[in-house]
Amino acid sequence: MSSDNGGKRFQKAFFIVVPSRIDNYNNTYYPPLGVLYIVSTLEANGFDADVLDASLDTLSDDRIIDEIRRRDPDVIGLSCTTHTRFEMRDVAAAIKDAFPDKFIVVGGPHVSFCPEETLENTAVDAVIIGEGEMKTLDLFSGKPQAEIPGLAYRDNGRIVVNPNRGFIRNLDSLPSPARHKIDLNRYPGYSTLRHRTTHVLSNRGCPFGCLYCSATFFWGKITRSLSAEKVLSEIENLVTNYGIKAIYFYDDAFTADKRKARRVCEALIEKNLGLVWGTSTRIDLVNEELLALMARAGCRQIDYGLETLNLDVQRKVGTKATYERARDTIRMTIDAGIGHVKVYLIIGLPGDTPEQLRETFAKTLSTVATEVSSQILRIYPGTPIEKLARERGIIPEGFSWYDDFREGWSMFECVPQYTEWPAGMLERQYAFLTKYMRISSALRQRIPKCALPAFAKADVVVFRAVTGMMKCFRSSALPSTEATDAEAECVASYQ
Repeated sequence: MSSDNGGKRFQKAFFIVVPSRIDNYNNTYYPPLGVLYIVSTLEANGFDADVLDASLDTLSDDRIIDEIRRRDPDVIGLSCTTHTRFEMRDVAAAIKDAFPDKFIVVGGPHVSFCPEETLENTAVDAVIIGEGEMKTLDLFSGKPQAEIPGLAYRDNGRIVVNPNRGFIRNLDSLPSPARHKIDLNRYPGYSTLRHRTTHVLSNRGCPFGCLYCSATFFWGKITRSLSAEKVLSEIENLVTNYGIKAIYFYDDAFTADKRKARRVCEALIEKNLGLVWGTSTRIDLVNEELLALMARAGCRQIDYGLETLNLDVQRKVGTKATYERARDTIRMTIDAGIGHVKVYLIIGLPGDTPEQLRETFAKTLSTVATEVSSQILRIYPGTPIEKLARERGIIPEGFSWYDDFREGWSMFECVPQYTEWPAGMLERQYAFLTKYMRISSALRQRIPKCALPAFAKADVVVFRAVTGMMKCFRSSALPSTEATDAEAECVASYQ
């Protein structure tokens, strides 16, 4: 059967954010910006579109079907992640069973990296690969599917994947996200900013290509920024029309484009909107001058993706920050007046050892960071770590992302973890580190900033003493394995 629309023009779309029913931790608490950008693009070109964020209330298939019946769209768009791929499969099947003639399209990072598997294992009619705005517009405008770059679809029993052709160069050409299609009051945002918070995107693209992340391969290696004028217009709309008092710049690295970051900060200072905000970036992408400017502009939170302080592992995975650089940057951030500094670390990186992992956490605790977060290394499609996991048999031969996988743990039951170490050792490390970091972070956020250095010294002494008695942080507890540079070769092949 062919799903090619043969140049048929559509008029009305209904986009659904698929709920997370298996891993409830993954239900969204922030507006679905990707979907809202597509909706605003369609509306700007004369098409009708609506949005249902089914993750907010974990809606059942029957409730979703009722909403579709009430709105009667021509096209149903599904948005899913690796965490919700099974729910997407089930929702698509229920929709196709109830409405056999409805056209179903799915998008997002997960399906972009396994479009053939998605079409083979679900009832969707087409997959949007990568950025969705212009491809969805092409589809609605009646352009034949064979001529839409970055579209995957069925044609007389075979799956066709059209080559993707670059990225949207001028992000200012896109209308702002269609936030009027959702209830912003339903999204609580970041409690650390102490106000109801919503997301703003100021750039796309990431030049770093880290082993565990698909951002570079989804958005491109070149950072593409919105103009400061465009960003400020969107923010002013949020403040004036929605009463927003806090935002989070949802960029892979807000300061990857330092010129844009400075211009946005200068504009925020000039407008004096009374806004506080947070963002994420890398240790090596800020300096004292920029941090001071960000603080003056209202920045009150920075999340740093440090991941590891093992320099050999950094070379393999694509990160770069010595302990001294991390320590000094975190101190500069606090001294600049940015009161909340969160540091992300990853357990189980290729080539790491239990003793080096312990040292990474100890050194990080010796800084004045106000929060330290630990995560198990997860495997996602489109990442170099997926390729390495397949080569090493961590993902078994013949594995499909739509196999009924339920072997994960620690909140992410449906996503495989990378395991060079015994899984039991990883689980014990994660259980302890998560609990310890939660307690440490709660105390760090409550004490005066002037007391942080003294607290950090005591904290690291306690941490070393406790973990020194735990077998799961001793490299001698690992089975004997031969060292290999396969992971470094894997990284190189993606750069």
